[in-house]
Amino acid sequence: MISKTIFVCIFMFSFFALRQCRQMEVGEIESKLVIPKCIHSKCSDKGFFQRDCWCCMKDLTLPCFKKQSDCESDWHCPPIQLKL
Repeated sequence: MISKTIFVCIFMFSFFALRQCRQMEVGEIESKLVIPKCIHSKCSDKGFFQRDCWCCMKDLTLPCFKKQSDCESDWHCPPIQLKL
């Protein structure tokens, strides 16, 4: 009996998710895609997994910053634009 109830719940949930996807417009999906200007990167030799600075994603030759807000506000780092 429990397996039938679980099957019905999953079935209802999948119909709800499908209905929500059908209601979205194409522009709505594109506008929700966010690509950051800066990525968390490793700048020191403290450890292999130690990420301690933020670098421009599009131009890795630019200097990195200790704070993400400094990197995001740098006008040398161009925003990434997708062409769909």
